[in-house]
Amino acid sequence: MIKRKYIRQTMMALLAVLASGCSDYLDVVPDNTQEISAVFNRKETAYKALASCYHYIPEFDNTYSFIGMSDEMIMSTQRVTDGKNAVLGKISADRPIMSYWYGDWGGSWAEHAPCEASLFVPLRICNTFLNNISRVPDMTQSEISRWAAEVKFLKAYYHFLLFTQYGAIPLIREETPLDVTDPKNQLVREPVDTVVNYIVALLDEAVDALPQRIINTNEIGRIDQLICRCFKAKVLLYAASPLFNNNPLYYTLENRDGTKLFPQDDAEVEHQKWERALAAYEDALDACRTSGIALYRFPESATSTTPDARAFRYGTDSLRLHSMYNYQYATVENLNQEVIWPATRTANRVLGWHEIQRSINFKLKSASSKGDAWQWFGPTLNATEFFYTEHGLPMDEDPTFDYAHRDSVVTISSEYSQVAVVGQQTAYMFLGREPRFYASIGFDRSRVRGYGQIVAMNMRYQEDNGRQTHDDIDVPTSGVFLRKLVHPSTQGTAGNIQRYAWPIIRYNEMLLSYAECLNEARGVSAQQDILNVLDTIRARSGVPTVEEAWANAKHPNLYRTQEGMREIIKQERTIELAFEGYRNDDVRRWLDGPEKFNAHIWQWNTDAATANEYYQRREDAEMLHVFTTRNYLWPIPTNELVDNPLLVQNPGY
Repeated sequence: MIKRKYIRQTMMALLAVLASGCSDYLDVVPDNTQEISAVFNRKETAYKALASCYHYIPEFDNTYSFIGMSDEMIMSTQRVTDGKNAVLGKISADRPIMSYWYGDWGGSWAEHAPCEASLFVPLRICNTFLNNISRVPDMTQSEISRWAAEVKFLKAYYHFLLFTQYGAIPLIREETPLDVTDPKNQLVREPVDTVVNYIVALLDEAVDALPQRIINTNEIGRIDQLICRCFKAKVLLYAASPLFNNNPLYYTLENRDGTKLFPQDDAEVEHQKWERALAAYEDALDACRTSGIALYRFPESATSTTPDARAFRYGTDSLRLHSMYNYQYATVENLNQEVIWPATRTANRVLGWHEIQRSINFKLKSASSKGDAWQWFGPTLNATEFFYTEHGLPMDEDPTFDYAHRDSVVTISSEYSQVAVVGQQTAYMFLGREPRFYASIGFDRSRVRGYGQIVAMNMRYQEDNGRQTHDDIDVPTSGVFLRKLVHPSTQGTAGNIQRYAWPIIRYNEMLLSYAECLNEARGVSAQQDILNVLDTIRARSGVPTVEEAWANAKHPNLYRTQEGMREIIKQERTIELAFEGYRNDDVRRWLDGPEKFNAHIWQWNTDAATANEYYQRREDAEMLHVFTTRNYLWPIPTNELVDNPLLVQNPGY
């Protein structure tokens, strides 16, 4: 049984839609037959019902979303969101924060939440839509087929989000009967493989009725064949990953009738899942190439129509700067050629103070206002170490990089004049790094572009960009700030924010996932193909090839083994997709939770005025991450277990 309140939530908003001409999305579609008939009696109102089905796609560029739910980001203890509380080990079955099942996945600040509804609500809405769309009299059959295909995709998508949190879930194949007290209407969790196959079947049903690629700007963000093929590959990647594929943690998890909910120990089936995912990525990447999808590159012409293209060509360090722009603009340049599925709803909504650019953008003392540049949400020092050195190697693998003394204070030389203030002092670890580091991280004595100018960041105590009082919480807690997700033309003044549609799926993610599937399915026999993929991504950001880099590493043969290549792919993915909300899911699906998430979370001494005192690594005891094996999956809410005795709880809760 799905909790009765979720069904009631789907009965409330139709009258509002019929009574108003507003362009907002429907919240719900009710069950009353007369009202349903009114929704589907003409194309205009049916379109609003279609919009309702889209409405529950998460707002990923929201401070209260999953973007802060890993070891990448940190914030003031006075500003902790539920995303961070989840990483701090504060999830419980009685209050399952950030829960797609429970409906608290936008955080406890409901008025700022991306959405506070259980995902079982849009699943019911989607089923109602599918049962009625064929009744609309002023629509062609091709329109009906397309809209139905979009909603089948969305059904698959919402099931997938639930799957990522819970693994085995009830499948909402049809409209849920209203009499949920009747035991025969109570649903059970279905095995992981059944869930995955159902999601894939929905996508396969939908794909041919969708347009091949949407280029009409009025429809950008609606589902097309390319999005559907790419998403199918992602579903199968998750299904093949260690969390869901032959995971001994869940061998004993079963329904009350003895049905096993997770795959059992079968090496051949485990391998077949990687092959299935690989085939899906090959199909999706072929479709990407046919559709003109490619890695984004910042226009080299100073006369380009790209905003600020001419202004950004400063100094003589053209290689580093252009590589930085290639990387940063791939995320923030609206609807660029790398974006496969853009969340245009987030780009067009009324500007909220919880939008990610506001919470991470640095303050300019002479210009910014508190409401437009918070600066209390940003990278951990741990995340600054994800990035390679300038030689394309992890910091501790580069023999030319003094990793043991990475916190030592050094004077900035002219070699780094485009990214830091020459003659000033900073930490050793901030020099000699790859372009993606400088495109992502702002640090004390760095030079960054913002507010229409180049700003030299002075971040020590009572300096222009530093903490003004010891209890000042509107400064970067870790002593570094995030540049990657802020459009370089965004200003923290008067809402002057350069909007962009959040990229739910991008081509770089597809390539990295393809490389992962190649390595897991084919191992060393696919080494050259894997290298070609990784080197394409690295070249975009001015990073040496894997072979060039690792030839000089402390362990030069690491990439020649399947296990070593796996670690390289993981780090490449962590860097390329840094701060975009992938980290938590990736670490969980790789079963790397305790290793990665139970680390000390470091920050500089932001109360210090001198370099030697500022660059002292500290740990905030209140920010100690707690990850145990139970945290790989979310708990099913206690109330659900009480209402439906057929449901079983995930281990550890």
